[in-house]
Amino acid sequence: MSHYDPIDASARAQWESLTPWRRRLFLFLRGVAAFLLIEGVIHWAVILGIGDGPDSRFEAMPMAAQAAIIWAAIVDPIAGVGLWLRAGWAVVLWLIATLAQVVLGAWAPAGMTRLLLFTLVELALVVAYAVLSIRAARESDQD
Repeated sequence: MSHYDPIDASARAQWESLTPWRRRLFLFLRGVAAFLLIEGVIHWAVILGIGDGPDSRFEAMPMAAQAAIIWAAIVDPIAGVGLWLRAGWAVVLWLIATLAQVVLGAWAPAGMTRLLLFTLVELALVVAYAVLSIRAARESDQD
């Protein structure tokens, strides 16, 4: 009996056909996907009141902060799954979600301190994504 698995073989062949910068971009997007999934779970914990003290309840937050947390709790896991599966729409959804988080944070900073750290990390990830994408595109153009 052979241990040959056509699915593993095609995935391995696809991985080996990637250029070094495309591999880095692929691994980076997998890391972003994991981050978004964890961030989604944290937002759901905030909504459900898990680990909150009496002064930081979701119901007591300003409406803009509630909207931002609900938005992130829904969109971030969807974008994370899409990035993990390498769906074409996932990067666009992730960028839109990050833009919305930045706009809501700038529009209504009161109550947004929970999201500030996530927003800053996501902005850094967007910059890193831009750099990796440009490098991968240049590498493809040289071949």
